[in-house]
Amino acid sequence: MKIAIIGAGASGLFLANLLEQNNIKYTIFDDGKIGRKILASGNGRCNISNLNLDKKYYHNNRLASILINKHKERLFNEFNKLNIYTKADNEGRLYPLSESSLSVLNALTKNIKLNVVNLHINKVSKKNNKYFLNDYNEAFDYVAIGIGSPSSYKQMLDYSILESLDLKFNKFKPSLTGFKLKENVKTISGVRAKATVSLLENDKLIHKEDGEIIFKDDGISGICIMNLSSYYNYTKEKNIKLIVSLVDKKYDSYITVLNPKLLDYVNKNNLDPMKLEFNIKSTYDFEFSQVSNGGIDLSSLNDNLSLKSDNHIFFMGEVIDCDGLCGGFNLSFAFLSAIEVSEVLINEISNK
Repeated sequence: MKIAIIGAGASGLFLANLLEQNNIKYTIFDDGKIGRKILASGNGRCNISNLNLDKKYYHNNRLASILINKHKERLFNEFNKLNIYTKADNEGRLYPLSESSLSVLNALTKNIKLNVVNLHINKVSKKNNKYFLNDYNEAFDYVAIGIGSPSSYKQMLDYSILESLDLKFNKFKPSLTGFKLKENVKTISGVRAKATVSLLENDKLIHKEDGEIIFKDDGISGICIMNLSSYYNYTKEKNIKLIVSLVDKKYDSYITVLNPKLLDYVNKNNLDPMKLEFNIKSTYDFEFSQVSNGGIDLSSLNDNLSLKSDNHIFFMGEVIDCDGLCGGFNLSFAFLSAIEVSEVLINEISNK
């Protein structure tokens, strides 16, 4: 039996390791930099997972709930098997002891013999119960697709491979990114501040978080803002406001409370530091996002991640429409989905 793994990202590499442990033949197909998003995770430190894995940190969380309940304990055990030793910060975010994304990538590639074919796959065809990729001269018994999303890329990726399959696909949108604002905030670009930020749709609270914010030439960012952007994708994107509370009480003077540039901005615009109101123009583009909302609709997949129209084709990771918040949740989903696919494949192959 032979498995074709399309995509050498987190899910593809993790699946390869699991198949390698069970002596199952596989070939990885990828035409980009191996483990590109692993290397970028956590600003190069690799926020690999989170001690507090829970469905509440995901959108479209039914599938996340299934995978977490089934495989959370095994996920951490697999890290140890791969010699990926981790430490947690105060919020449960897990990082390798090295605090190096490259060390995680090295751990994921050291045992799989880098059986990678540098080929962009844009078509999967089936003949006599075998699968063929483009015009590649080898047939496969199963196909596992983990091609990721367009996030962190400057241009949209080619997803024509999906057109050859019977499935429903939801358009990708940038998520875990900053907001472009309608107001002119250029004078406070680069200013950082602790704040409570609230996302409102037609004055109704959608989500609220505390954290550090960073003003940019034309907008605002920071982890708490990035999390709000994932909720923004589920609004109608009209009459959306951002409320920024820089302080939780009034002061006689804010001269030693606020950053001088921020104080000048507040005074010149006659604003209340307890409630700065901004109108959202849009999110930043895919290039500046950590993950994408959208992908393969869950209605097209069985709970074991096989395609309902063909149960020998599987999907993993970010190409599935199930995105999470910041904190290692999206890498966790990629790894968890690889575990699920590996269990199905190992079970089916062992029974043949």
